[in-house]
Amino acid sequence: MSTKVKWIVPCYFNTDNLDNEIEFDLTHCTKKIIENEVWNRDFEYGNRGILKDVDPKDIINANAKILPRFTSGYVNEKRIIEYVSVHCNKIHSYFKTENYKDWYYSLGVVVIEIDLNYKSKTVPSKKQVQDFNFDSDFLRTYHIHVALLKEVSSVFLASLHLTYPTRSIMSWNDSPVNDGIFYIASGRKKYITKLNTDSFMHHILINKNRLDDVQVNINGLSSVWHLNLWSLKRLLISVKSNLISMDNLLDLIYALEGLFEEKASSDFIKMFTIVSLSNDKKEARKVKEILDKAFKIRNEIAHGSSSFDGYEKIKISGKEILSQDIYWEMKVIVIRMVINAINKLKETKGMKNLNFKSDDLFNLIYKK
Repeated sequence: MSTKVKWIVPCYFNTDNLDNEIEFDLTHCTKKIIENEVWNRDFEYGNRGILKDVDPKDIINANAKILPRFTSGYVNEKRIIEYVSVHCNKIHSYFKTENYKDWYYSLGVVVIEIDLNYKSKTVPSKKQVQDFNFDSDFLRTYHIHVALLKEVSSVFLASLHLTYPTRSIMSWNDSPVNDGIFYIASGRKKYITKLNTDSFMHHILINKNRLDDVQVNINGLSSVWHLNLWSLKRLLISVKSNLISMDNLLDLIYALEGLFEEKASSDFIKMFTIVSLSNDKKEARKVKEILDKAFKIRNEIAHGSSSFDGYEKIKISGKEILSQDIYWEMKVIVIRMVINAINKLKETKGMKNLNFKSDDLFNLIYKK
């Protein structure tokens, strides 16, 4: 008898020409991060230490399903309620998890689901839920499953952002959507409770033609997820939630700086980035101007000489733009640099972290 766990969360993902449910296979990913002992990494996305108790042989399968946002046409205003209900089989009132009924109908939904090859004997009864009196073994089981769901979700979310570096609008809604549902079922018993996050609320536009690229990135990331991918962690912080501010520009710069040695100067980082990403002088000048402006804004924020709300007008190449446009431009630049760093990591035997050195710049300049 198996145990099924799910994390059901609202999202702000939409597609260019696809409205139906999208599914990705996370089975290899889930097994791989456990086989590679991800708990030995220096930082975490959940309670990584407790993952020691997960046996990769017990992972039957795992997947991620996306119900994209509704954007046009005739709408079923109960679409989310019906979708969540299907995935939870019926949510009894004593679980007190009707929060999903308040999710705005046009939002999307993500379901991370893992099937495990064992029976969870400690799933609480109705009386235990009502009395809020849980078996200590279940509390540990709960935290193991939550940690596994969060770890796998982070790989999936990172893969989406690396594949689709989407531009959007800063602080498009002042009402944060921080919500979610944890579900566990084993045999005839199940337990449902709230497990909130806003990590899936950053806007992502999913291109139907690149779904295979997402799957490739999921599998590729899972093979190195146990290593020191600190800049990727920082990148995910910079795209957490729908409520992005100019402070998140600092997170993007930290993610970029984290790809280099501690002694690397800002000028070296900018030069390396320009050479890495530019195909001609015109593109190089544009990247340089964006980097110069981003680092200038970072310094002004850090030292308190100026503050930015994202709607100030600034000039780039003689053209007036909103200051928040620098965030969106930097987001694409940092994502491209993180991808380059991950590729180097995978191609370099014995390398355990994302890191560029002086020789990498020389190799770019003096290509044979």
